[in-house]
Amino acid sequence: MVRTAVVAALLVLTACGSQSDGPARDGAGEAVKELLGALDAGSCAQVKSIVVTPDAIDCEQIQDLAGSYSDDGVDLDRITVKQGDTVDGSTTVTVDLGTDEADEQWQAEQVDGSWRVLFDSPE
Repeated sequence: MVRTAVVAALLVLTACGSQSDGPARDGAGEAVKELLGALDAGSCAQVKSIVVTPDAIDCEQIQDLAGSYSDDGVDLDRITVKQGDTVDGSTTVTVDLGTDEADEQWQAEQVDGSWRVLFDSPE
C-alpha cells in the first residue's frame, strides 16, 4: 500500500523532458513492465533508462521502492498490460497486477522510435 502512495506521488503526466539513452522498446506495455521491474529492484540506473525525464529521478526514492511490488504479493512475471490507442505518439497502459489492488495506469510516449514512460521524482 505504501508503494501505491509513493508511486502515485512520483508519477507525473507530462510530455516535456529530455530523452534517455537506453534500449529500444517495441511497445509501451513492454516499457511499463520493465519500469515496474526496475522499481521493484530499486535500480535507479534502470529506471532512468526507461523514463522520459531521467534527470528528474530521485534515486533515494527509487531505492525506497525496492521490493514494494514483491512485498505486496505482486508477481511481476504474471501481470497483464493493455495498451490503449496511440495518439500523437502517446498512449495509456493499464496494468492488472493480479492482486486485490486497483489497476495501475501509466502514460507512455515514443521518443526516437522507442517507448518511454512518463515518470518523475519530485525534487
